[in-house]
Amino acid sequence: MEPELGRLFLTTPVPDELDAQRRAWSVVRTAYAEREPVSRRRRLRPILALAVLAALVAAALSPPGRALGDWIRDNVRGEEPPQPALARLPAAGRVLVTSEQGTWVVNPDGTKRRLGEYDDASWSPRGFFVIATSGRRLVALEPEQGGVRWSVSRSAAVSDPRWSGGGLDTRVAYRSGDSLRVVAGDGAPDRLLARSVAPVATAWKPGDDHVLAYADPRGRVHVVAVDSRRELWRSRPLRGVRQLVWSADGRRLLAVTRGDRHPLLDGRGRVSRTIDLPSGHVLVGASFAPTGRTLAYTSFDPTTEQGAVIVDDDGRRRALQTVEGRLEEVEWSPDGRWLLVAWPVADQWLFLRLPGGPRLDAVGDIRREFDPGGDGGGAFPRVAGWVPPAPGA
Repeated sequence: MEPELGRLFLTTPVPDELDAQRRAWSVVRTAYAEREPVSRRRRLRPILALAVLAALVAAALSPPGRALGDWIRDNVRGEEPPQPALARLPAAGRVLVTSEQGTWVVNPDGTKRRLGEYDDASWSPRGFFVIATSGRRLVALEPEQGGVRWSVSRSAAVSDPRWSGGGLDTRVAYRSGDSLRVVAGDGAPDRLLARSVAPVATAWKPGDDHVLAYADPRGRVHVVAVDSRRELWRSRPLRGVRQLVWSADGRRLLAVTRGDRHPLLDGRGRVSRTIDLPSGHVLVGASFAPTGRTLAYTSFDPTTEQGAVIVDDDGRRRALQTVEGRLEEVEWSPDGRWLLVAWPVADQWLFLRLPGGPRLDAVGDIRREFDPGGDGGGAFPRVAGWVPPAPGA
């Protein structure tokens, strides 16, 4: 109990720490932008001044503030600074984002459309629709026009909506209170699938068979053929399931847990292998590539306050990027050549190019991107998926 409590204290954000970091970075960025232009031979002076200012700001902050100072010093040493605005995506497709100001679709050219004030959202498999929640309502939206296609209301709050594949015959799974429900892709019928489930988003197995994975309160993973309501298999109890992720071929299901070992379950619910992290490290977010079995995930070491992006290619692992501070969601581009990683402590998105090569595009001021006219405060926006371009685009 004590080690688990200690880890919780280390990984839980300190109140107002992100706002403090954002204000500090704003001061540094403004000072740097207002510097007097000088010749190349005299450029060392403003760089040293910026470094001193960064050190002073970092010293005034908590350990996450020191991470921000380290990041600034890295840029002073000559690495390319982040882009000041989200002018474009590095690969074709559209990104879905949820923020305190609403749900947004980001187009390849960087333009954004706000769909409305929704609590949570996710794409349909090909990006034809967005499924979103608002209080006790489940709403299907058309992302290009922003119109409501259909909606369902329940007596309890709805959350974690997920849309299946399967061509035109699709399903939507969502939680209503503690129960799990499934509705047809056209909004009817809507029926109960399980009365008591864990507060974890479900995961549809790729393909047309409407097979769904969910976790129960005891930490067991259930895989169910939804249309017949037949349970295909059930895992042994796991240590606090936090996320379920299918591989693109549907042969592996990753269960992200609260421990250091994260099992990959096979077609019978057996552990084929595990993703093992060093003791105390946290696996924050994970995503399989659009094809094959390559897995990308973000990990965080609360002792050193370092985050990392790891790629696991069927057991062969390599670190793509290591930063100061916690990294959050990781999403693949539709062509499988880029990763989008959220870096809240620096108010940035990181775009990492695959399969190799040290290419990194960073975009800063992400909070303001999804808070037009505001001060960019509040929680960091959450990346909810990256799908192909709109039909006909």
